[in-house]
Amino acid sequence: MGDKMLTVTIEKLVQGGRGLARHDSQVVFVRGAIPAETVSITGGAHHRGFQDAAVSGVLVASPDRVTPPCPVYEVCGGCQLQHIRYEAQLAYKRDMLNETLMRVGKVTVDSLPPVIASPEPYGYRSTVRFVVFRQGSGFAFGFHREGTNETVAAAGCLLVPETTREVVARLSERLASQGKLPLRLETVEIRRSVAFGSVLVIYRVGPADRQRACRLFEVFRDIPGVIGQVVTTAEGKMKNVKVKIDSPGQRAGSGQQMYRRQRWVQGQDWIADRLDDLIFRISDRSFIQANWPLNGALSNTVTEWVGPSEGRRVLELYAGIGTLGLPLARRGALVTEVEANPYALADARHAAKVNHIGRCRFRPVRAETMLQATQAGEYEVVIVDPPRTGLSQDCVKELLRIGGERLLYLSCDAPTLARDLGRLCGGGYRITRIQAFDMFPQTAHLETLVELVR
Repeated sequence: MGDKMLTVTIEKLVQGGRGLARHDSQVVFVRGAIPAETVSITGGAHHRGFQDAAVSGVLVASPDRVTPPCPVYEVCGGCQLQHIRYEAQLAYKRDMLNETLMRVGKVTVDSLPPVIASPEPYGYRSTVRFVVFRQGSGFAFGFHREGTNETVAAAGCLLVPETTREVVARLSERLASQGKLPLRLETVEIRRSVAFGSVLVIYRVGPADRQRACRLFEVFRDIPGVIGQVVTTAEGKMKNVKVKIDSPGQRAGSGQQMYRRQRWVQGQDWIADRLDDLIFRISDRSFIQANWPLNGALSNTVTEWVGPSEGRRVLELYAGIGTLGLPLARRGALVTEVEANPYALADARHAAKVNHIGRCRFRPVRAETMLQATQAGEYEVVIVDPPRTGLSQDCVKELLRIGGERLLYLSCDAPTLARDLGRLCGGGYRITRIQAFDMFPQTAHLETLVELVR
């Protein structure tokens, strides 16, 4: 195909939100296309068996095509589907999920229900993380240009609600006025409570000390709504560090020295939010679901699927702050919350205490460790919400061994979900229900809940 312009017809959308087309028996993945459209394309990166491309002109447009409202949509790597009207995005995402389940996991589902829509197709993110880069005489917020480490100015991101954008604008003004910062500022994360409006700002920086962290706090002090700031360094290596002479015969010189993760706090290091009538504390080192309102619908669906909870023995792996398991415990289930992140588990304990929820216990261990210590038949329902990488082989092996009557699998990544469903179905489970949630409108990402029965 080379770099010349070609005309192709788009067959379908595939995982990642790109349109699939073919030219001279070669598969081409086209950014910004819609099924059934005829488009002119220009070639991009070559890969084994396929090539990337981008739309340079739309010759026959889909009725689902709209004008993307974001001025940097064509270059920013954050969104993939702004050129498709929202109702059609939901249908295409369902098709992409179905295709991935069949292709990767060899899992056939008779009929996938419609994807549950986000209450807001834009302005839904309760948390957002910007990269910081030099712009003019100051600094600016942005995201990475798709497929590169280059930055795109994006402080006005439309996925962020207006109330949060006001805070972002204040932070941006302070950044732009700084000719020099007291430390290397890499990213800034803004978390806002949907229920209470309070804001927590988290700075990820290079090597630092308390004095420089406090100077950074001063740069952003007194911004309305901000109740806390946290500076966190990353673990890594400092280059060209002078080597101290500690013993005779040792030569002075330069090399690399490890620096450990450090953290400084001004004000609170957490926000609180409400999920239905439960209050959750979310600290800076705990994961927060980006679309908090839709997270409530997800939690309610889990509760509905589990059904009558009184006395039911439930194991939740990768429990986080407990938004799935604690509502079940409140309804009488005997819930064991398993989470390797001690800060998230502390938030879950706090939620149980302030919401007066008993009948639950907490285990600060990895999922594999907990499963290995679990007896077969000990739990009737197992809930898993693993990271994007999915379940480890050891996890799948142990889940099949303990043999819970029902398994609820929540996934943010369709390919790893499909892979794991294939393994679980091969070990004696069958899929009874699937429900997808559009947790990230305008992007190709999808949250999927699956119920499996022994």
